[in-house]
Amino acid sequence: MSKRILIVGGTGMLGRPVSFEFLKSGFEVSVLSTNPEKAKNIFGDKVKVFEGDVTDPESLKPAMENQDAVYINLNSELDKTKYEQIEIGGTGNVAQAAKVAGVKRIGNISGASSHGEESGVIYRDAKVKAERKLIESGVPYTIFRPSWFYESLPNFIQMGRAVILGDQPMKFGWLAASDYAKQVVKAYQLETAANKCFYHLGPAKLTMEAVLEKFCDYHYPELKPEHVSFFQAKMFSKLPGMGKLKLAIPFFEYFETNNETADPTEANELLGANLTTVEQWVKEYSD
Repeated sequence: MSKRILIVGGTGMLGRPVSFEFLKSGFEVSVLSTNPEKAKNIFGDKVKVFEGDVTDPESLKPAMENQDAVYINLNSELDKTKYEQIEIGGTGNVAQAAKVAGVKRIGNISGASSHGEESGVIYRDAKVKAERKLIESGVPYTIFRPSWFYESLPNFIQMGRAVILGDQPMKFGWLAASDYAKQVVKAYQLETAANKCFYHLGPAKLTMEAVLEKFCDYHYPELKPEHVSFFQAKMFSKLPGMGKLKLAIPFFEYFETNNETADPTEANELLGANLTTVEQWVKEYSD
C-alpha cells in the first residue's frame, strides 16, 4: 500500500491518535479540517493541513489530489440533522471525491452496533448508511466498527458527579484509542484488509459502571458512579442549557437494551488484538 493518506476529521478524540499512528508508521499524512488553525496547533509541520468541509464537495478536491488513501472520522455529536448532513452526506461526498481522484483505499470509523442493516434507530442507521456510501463508491474500502472507547470516560463526569444515564446492565468491549489506531494503520498496510468490515473490541467486556468506577478510583476518588433514570434525565433536559443531555438520552436508551454481539476474531487475527486494560489506561490517562 502506498504511503500518502488524507485523514478527514483528524483533530478529534479518535481522529488524533489515528493521525499520529500513521505518522509514526511512516505515512505522509494530510488532514482535512474545518478549523485549520486547530490542526496546525496539534500537528505543527508534521502534516499538511487542508481547509475543507465534507458538506461542500468542491472544498474536498484540493485535499484529495495525489492521495493514495483516505480515512474518515466524522462526529455528528448525536444530532439528527448532523447525522444526515455530516455522517451520511459528508461521507458520501468524501467517497465520491476519492473515487474521482483515483484513491486506492478508503475507510471510516463506524460502530460495533452496526451489522450492515438498518433498524430504525438513527444512531445505528447513520452508521449503516455511511458504510454504504463507501461500499457503493467502488473504491476498495475498509470499515472499522469499534466498541466503546476508554477515552469517552471523562465525558461521564458532569457537574462534579460521575453520571450514567439509565441502568446500563450490558457489557461492552471497551478499548483504548491507541490500540485501535494501530489496527487502523495495519489495515491500510495490508491488501488483504480491503473490502472488509472489522469489529474492534478490547480485552474484556465490562459494564459502564465497572469501567467508570475504575476511572473514578484513580482520578476522582471522591466520586462514585451514579445512575440517573431516563425519566429524571428527560426532566433535567427541559432546563436551559441542557441541549447536550437531550441529545444523549436516546443514544443511551439504545445501549441499555441492546447487547453487543460483535465478533472481533478476524480483526484480532489480521490486525493484532487490543490488549490495553482499563486498569492500564486509567494510569496512563491525563487530561
